[in-house]
Amino acid sequence: MKSLSLLLVVLVLSAGSMLCQAEVFKWKDKAGATRYSDTPPPSNVRLESIDGKRISKTNHQAPLAPVVNTNIVAGKIEPTVKEPNSNGDRTEETAAKLRQKNAEIEKINKKEKESQAKLNDENCKAAKSNLASYKQGGRIYKVNEKGERVYMDDAGLKEGADKAQADISEYCKS
Repeated sequence: MKSLSLLLVVLVLSAGSMLCQAEVFKWKDKAGATRYSDTPPPSNVRLESIDGKRISKTNHQAPLAPVVNTNIVAGKIEPTVKEPNSNGDRTEETAAKLRQKNAEIEKINKKEKESQAKLNDENCKAAKSNLASYKQGGRIYKVNEKGERVYMDDAGLKEGADKAQADISEYCKS
């Protein structure tokens, strides 16, 4: 009986602690009135979490009021900060960030090119293997919709060899 009451107390306390962690948002509506709610505002309006963190959430609806000082880039909202360029450190930081982004983009492009080259190499090997099979002759079959073997005739073998040759010319360019 004691363990049951202890379990009940633990469940009630844990449920209460979950309710205390609910997020509360502060935002301004179209009329400029400050609103507080536990759900984000009904548009992509700048909002502030009560614990002081800046959060920008959208629900893909039209804004109630015009949104200022934000850039929408590739579906992401990035706040813009307009500060006077009083020192050259900002431009150096900006240039460093730009170089870093460019390096990351080049790295991604290089990986994509390598994966494409690897895929082309595999396709080239498969096409050469197919061509060798068709030129060797013999009995080559394909499986039809019913799962039965259908042996290819001479016209089918020639058609398969032509397709394999076209694949070789497409994938084996280097």
